[in-house]
Amino acid sequence: MTLFGPDISSYQRGLALSRLQHASFVIAKTTEGSYYADGDYDEWRRQAATLGKPFMWYHFLTPEPTMLQINNNRAHVQDFALPGMLDCEPSGNNPGPTLPEIMAYVTVAHAAGLRIKLIYLPEWYWQRIGSPDLRPLLALGDGVSLVSSSYVSAGGPPDAIYPGDESAGWISYGNVVPTLYQFTNQATDAGMTMDYMAFRGSEAAFQQLFNPSQGDDMSTFATGPVNVGNGAQTVICVPPANYGSAGWGNVWFSLGADFGEAHLRVAAYIHGEGWHVIDDVTVSADEDRVNPFGGPLPVATQKISIVRNTGGPAVPVAYLIEAVAR
Repeated sequence: MTLFGPDISSYQRGLALSRLQHASFVIAKTTEGSYYADGDYDEWRRQAATLGKPFMWYHFLTPEPTMLQINNNRAHVQDFALPGMLDCEPSGNNPGPTLPEIMAYVTVAHAAGLRIKLIYLPEWYWQRIGSPDLRPLLALGDGVSLVSSSYVSAGGPPDAIYPGDESAGWISYGNVVPTLYQFTNQATDAGMTMDYMAFRGSEAAFQQLFNPSQGDDMSTFATGPVNVGNGAQTVICVPPANYGSAGWGNVWFSLGADFGEAHLRVAAYIHGEGWHVIDDVTVSADEDRVNPFGGPLPVATQKISIVRNTGGPAVPVAYLIEAVAR
């Protein structure tokens, strides 16, 4: 199932949300920098509430001081329970933010009560800022997801021009799979031209973007032994971290040993990327559990393979998986 929703601003002034024929949700501009507030935002917010339509605001990030922008954003969001999106790209003389600047803004915004849940950071701009690892974004606040863009050339109704669930806009970059994909700026709906986004999943899964996280309280865990013997292999299917419609968030994986020191090859299979291999992981009885990945599992990890390196002793080893809901 694929849901569609527009990204609107005062360019669509006069739009009645009740006339939208293809929108399962709406994202509307509220502010830009410290100097601008969209005059149509509040009316669309009220219309969406009347219609019972999922609604998000978005703020366009500029190089100005963080608190000046956050104060402007807070003054115009109106409803702090609403989730929001941070638009991160260059515009005019604005060169666009770096990843550390984006993360710093989100951190302060969350502390100020603004529920930023989406980061619009198109792949072309991600490449321009050095193709950084985007996984640190996912750990911010109560959960942040990536929005990509890759436009089709034709205009028309969004469901007619959408390039499909396997199109380029869904390919991961920065080790993160996009949650929303802005696929056009030429969609027609309610007699107007506008940007449109797609979400792969059900309405219930989409609503997960709106629900506050419960933090890092453990939702589930699993443990088991690692097979003994030179070259012995153990394959573990894990919840797909921060990916898919089931609603899993961060997933942690660790190993513990007793009666000696074990040497293991540990590999994670990531959807769309393949195997990420760590050739020699040392797990000692005299130390705490070992996390080979140094933090949550990479986004969209599907399975983990553990192989006993040859020549080592048959030390007992167990694995632990801890997962939380998004």
